[in-house]
Amino acid sequence: MHVSPTAPATLRLKPLACAIFLAISALTVAGEAHSATPNMGSVEIELPEGFEDELSKRGTSQKGHQVLEALEVKAQWEAQDEKGQNDVYRKDVSNVYVGKQDIERYKGANAADLFKGLNGVYSGESRNSGALDPNIRGIQGQGRIPVTVDGTEQATSVWLGSAGIANRNYVDPNMISSISVEKGPSTTAGVRSGIGGSVEIKTLDAEDIVPLGETYGLELKTETATNAVKPNESGMNNYGRDYRDIDGAYVGGAYMFFPKGGGSQYTPHSSSRGNDFDFNDNAYRLALATRQEHFDALAAYSYRKRGNYYSGKHGSQRYESEDWLDSARKANSNASSIGDNAGNYLATLYLPGHEVSGTSSEMETTLLKGTLYFAEGQSLKASYMHSDLEFGETQPYLIAEVIKQRTPGGNFGFQLPYSQVKQDTVALTYTLAPEDSRWLNLSAGWWMTQSDSKRHQNGEEVYTLSDTSLSDKAWDQYTECQSSPSNWGCAGLGAAPEKLPNTDGRFNIVSRALQLTDHNRWGVNLTNQMALTDTWKLTVSSDFSKERLQMKDNASQDNGSMAIYGATYLGPRSGRREQYNFSFNNEWAATPWMTLSAGARYSDYSSFDTGLDERRAARDPSGAATSRVVAKKFTYQRLMTDDENLAYIAKLRADYESYGLSPEETEELLEWELNESGMVNGYRYATETVEVPTEGKKLVSSANPFTNGTIDLNEQVTDAQGVSGTVPRYVVTPSSGSEIFVQPTEEERWAKPKKQRGSAWTPMAGVTFNLSERARLYARYSEFVRFPSVYEDSQGYISSQLPQATSSKPEHAYNWEVGYVQDLQGFVPQWRYADIRLNYFNNEIRNYIDRDFLYNVIQFDKKKLSGLELQARMDSGRYFSSFGATYRLKQQLCDKDMANTLDPYGSYGMDECVTGGFPTTFSRTSLQPQYSLNLDGGLRLFDERLELGGRMIYHSSAKNKEENKWIERGVPSVTGLNQPYQWHPIWVFDAYATVRVNEHIDVDFGVNNITNRYYLDPLARTMMPAPGRTLKMGLTARF
Repeated sequence: MHVSPTAPATLRLKPLACAIFLAISALTVAGEAHSATPNMGSVEIELPEGFEDELSKRGTSQKGHQVLEALEVKAQWEAQDEKGQNDVYRKDVSNVYVGKQDIERYKGANAADLFKGLNGVYSGESRNSGALDPNIRGIQGQGRIPVTVDGTEQATSVWLGSAGIANRNYVDPNMISSISVEKGPSTTAGVRSGIGGSVEIKTLDAEDIVPLGETYGLELKTETATNAVKPNESGMNNYGRDYRDIDGAYVGGAYMFFPKGGGSQYTPHSSSRGNDFDFNDNAYRLALATRQEHFDALAAYSYRKRGNYYSGKHGSQRYESEDWLDSARKANSNASSIGDNAGNYLATLYLPGHEVSGTSSEMETTLLKGTLYFAEGQSLKASYMHSDLEFGETQPYLIAEVIKQRTPGGNFGFQLPYSQVKQDTVALTYTLAPEDSRWLNLSAGWWMTQSDSKRHQNGEEVYTLSDTSLSDKAWDQYTECQSSPSNWGCAGLGAAPEKLPNTDGRFNIVSRALQLTDHNRWGVNLTNQMALTDTWKLTVSSDFSKERLQMKDNASQDNGSMAIYGATYLGPRSGRREQYNFSFNNEWAATPWMTLSAGARYSDYSSFDTGLDERRAARDPSGAATSRVVAKKFTYQRLMTDDENLAYIAKLRADYESYGLSPEETEELLEWELNESGMVNGYRYATETVEVPTEGKKLVSSANPFTNGTIDLNEQVTDAQGVSGTVPRYVVTPSSGSEIFVQPTEEERWAKPKKQRGSAWTPMAGVTFNLSERARLYARYSEFVRFPSVYEDSQGYISSQLPQATSSKPEHAYNWEVGYVQDLQGFVPQWRYADIRLNYFNNEIRNYIDRDFLYNVIQFDKKKLSGLELQARMDSGRYFSSFGATYRLKQQLCDKDMANTLDPYGSYGMDECVTGGFPTTFSRTSLQPQYSLNLDGGLRLFDERLELGGRMIYHSSAKNKEENKWIERGVPSVTGLNQPYQWHPIWVFDAYATVRVNEHIDVDFGVNNITNRYYLDPLARTMMPAPGRTLKMGLTARF
């Protein structure tokens, strides 16, 4: 350390401040391990007034000159990424982290690839959006796992037609500096936790750009990749055009056809160009930053444009048919999916090694940041980010139906119009942390997010007219006959008719599938950490957030298709929502070997369905309150007693004799009636009915006589009705029953919607045992409450026969986590680090909100999850590696009433707790693989100027034995919409090489999916294969 009495103002640090800084940033003090540290250069410190006098007291030379006695300070410098990686083993909560280097080394085709190296963390809809939808330990969606970007939150719900809804967090990977994920709720200061954990994303900061010891920095990063092709955009250019000006286009019924091209259908490219650097995937980022004594600032701009990718080739035969569905159908020939033809699957539409339509993207982001530093440990940080995102997207229902109906082997694809998102985020953060105060370590913030999106995803026609019934009929017939002259009515057709005038653009092409979303969120937060004593710390936090959601779409309401059923029920919703949270956490070091923590959280929320309120105020029929189901009626056959049988025969004889027929005719008719009417297997049964009450859309199982013991369907009767042998007393034909409705009054039909409210306290507690200086054991218990999202608390445009949302209670989680952490560096002191941690978790969420088989948003009794997690790492300086593994012991959704609703007679053997979820629930499609493995490794050569590395990712299949059983037994709604897609165990290998040419230039090479595997990502709700082998090359220049 170089000391100068005339230090420049850029790095003037008081000795005490320097010591505190080193203490805070140290991983280990009094470093027993000889870990390598980066070359920070000389750090100049201005000696404060009086410091020389203090030194002279300790010793002077014979000439009276001050002597600086040797003062040895041992510490390990900890950069931001290093801190994040170390926190994985420091925190008493299971967590994972990925830093800037790894994000950029393994950057994939989609935003969801950001999670690919984080063991146990997935993103739903990986290939069908430009967004993140995190899934941690099988928990996903609707704010269960908040994703914050520099403290801002912008998650929004989008609907996928009849395939349901998805939760999306739009991010630009080019601007991300780090991602930290906590698995499960926590009270970590500054982290916005949810019922399933949290994802904290930080964008580029000045310290990422300005080299250590410098005041200015500039970074230019460029990259290109193979495995991309320019999408077919011919159809997208047709909006606003007269359809009759497009060669071959015509209207038939409710649809528009493009037999010569120009619509959404086209022929995808093969992969002959998939390994060429043809610049269809390019990106660059320019960042400038400065770090001064009283402020720092950053400005960055990034751009990436990537075409559609090609799928892999190897292993595709496993995706040509749905094996699990085929085998189940052998046991039940009546089991079939909507539109099912021959059990076709993914690879019959997306051919191996061919272009995967709808996977392109274009991202443009501007980021501005600045921080002002004041006296007394104060700072004010501001950030603004604007993103323009455009990406391909495909309708899940459309793809599923095309796959089922097409003949395998045809090269066929859909290129729908791009989805567009414009997003602005603003954040302000004030911190106050005086050096001499144990009471103040305060952070206060305000943030706002505005997200506007356009998507063509409601299930309606993408290229059509505002009203197809008003098309030019004569022109349509003539044009259709030109393409299909053998069609009926085409014989003898003359010349082309004169076109009708295009009055008010009635023949112009529009999109009735267009959805518009305006989502605004803002919030404030406050956190303070206090050291009440040397062994007792208290953290107090509070936050408030408010959001407004407005959705619109162009869907027609009159064609009766299943796609529009799903769109209009699950579709456009509008509402507002507010939530306030307060929490505190105590941490007490009771002994040197034991630390206790305890705290609580209070949450209060309210929401209001503004869309429904507006429709009811306008007396819009789509907003009127509808009939309510209060019970279901079931029929069954009961064996008549001997007396009933004799009485029945006697009455029947009397009735026939009263007709005045001859005795012969009477006996003949009586014999026929007695042998046919009410007879089952030679015995006479009476038809009975029973009404079972419902709560919401579920049967009250305790009141169901078929399952509560009142009616024993297994009961047998001996020698009944004068016939020897045994016979069942009851005979049933399984059905879902007929609904009994209560109609609303006129006042109830147009009543103003009620504001939803709720509040709850939840506790948290933990204990940590320091078994040694390098080993600890901890246990955590936490509860957490999640109130319904604005989407769950609102409803779409529903008609009288469609159900309504019935969720009302908050989800309540009860979580246990036990962990063991071991620092292994004591065994290998020459290594930079060596750690291992093992976790067990057991979570139960009561009143879990999901949807049922009729798309009702309802609540299930509980969701149960448990499993084991292992993480380990080592770095010897030259060699480094990390390993992660997760084994899921239990992933179940439980609800006795729902099981009873699906199986009211108990004939299917539906269990109260099922793996994943009940038919068509989102839980069923958010089932994680039973186990997953991540292995990273590499080596550094030539004085760390060359780094070679790679990673392996393995996912097992999702084990769901109930699926086959349900299909074999004919359980209703199993093979319909939102069925889980099949993925096989997959191995994916990636590799990279980084060459540091000099201190200013880095060159990067990479290969993703080295073996060119054809596979489907876990948790996919849209059948789209992952990218095939992709070669990457990049250059980074720093000045």
